[in-house]
Amino acid sequence: MNRNPYSRYYVPGPSPWPFFVAISANGMAVGLILWLHRTPSFLLMGMSLVCMLLSTFSWWRDLIREGDIGFHTRFVIKSFRDGFALFILSEVMFFFTFFWTFFHNALSPSCELGMRWPPPGIRTPNPSSTSLFETGLLISSGLFVTQAHKSMRLKDYDVGPFIGLVVTIVCGTVFFLVQLREYYWNSYTIADSVYGSVFYLLTGFHGMHVVVGTIWLMVSLVRLWRGEFSSQRHFGFEACIWYWHFVDVVWVALWCLVYVWFGGWLYMWWFNMWDGDVYTFKYPDAKPSWYAYIQEEHAPSWYKVPDHLKA
Repeated sequence: MNRNPYSRYYVPGPSPWPFFVAISANGMAVGLILWLHRTPSFLLMGMSLVCMLLSTFSWWRDLIREGDIGFHTRFVIKSFRDGFALFILSEVMFFFTFFWTFFHNALSPSCELGMRWPPPGIRTPNPSSTSLFETGLLISSGLFVTQAHKSMRLKDYDVGPFIGLVVTIVCGTVFFLVQLREYYWNSYTIADSVYGSVFYLLTGFHGMHVVVGTIWLMVSLVRLWRGEFSSQRHFGFEACIWYWHFVDVVWVALWCLVYVWFGGWLYMWWFNMWDGDVYTFKYPDAKPSWYAYIQEEHAPSWYKVPDHLKA
């Protein structure tokens, strides 16, 4: 790393870590493709994963050292802010593609889906059960991590930031474990129509972001313990908070749209509140809709499982 006294920025010296990260990422991608083709190479995946962890750890260590030496001027920090803001924007567009797919199928279901959404045979999760608990966890974690940031800006390095970070890490960990439990008990898989595919892609990628955010919070907690943050210089922690709030917002949108609205439960509540009179006529006079497949007593005879096939 060479600092030019006549420049606001500095040019990092030659580093082997980008090369090793690229090689390990390529190895993990090849290992994933082999696993999908039922010829897994655990040696390749293991070596690539270890190389990735060691390389990223060394790369981040060098980056932290640059800041401790004094190379991260306010102009460098501004470039970090701009770059991370663009990264958040790219993440927004990443989830936007999946939401677009979800809306494309939910607002105009094709004949292959029975012209109904959710498709017939899909028993969607109850939004007032596990997912509501997960929503409360993430909203609470956002409040605690914000309080930790506020405490740090007030130069409280002993109690406030530690409590906020620890509680946020616990909330993120519990969220991920509860999501795994929800996957285990769901009555459909990723192969069950486009609903299952989009549902597990949206919630699964969000779960991966929760894991990454939780690890980042753990790293920030260690750095806080070592005294590497101050009230004026803590962009690493601040970027972590931005990322965590992004994860919170995505989940709230996901819960409202996927679980409540297009999961069928909002329409079911509206249907029950008006006692079926949602089209200015009573339910017995209405044509069959997807709601008929939620209530077993309203399902047609061809949809029900014959008695001799029931266990």
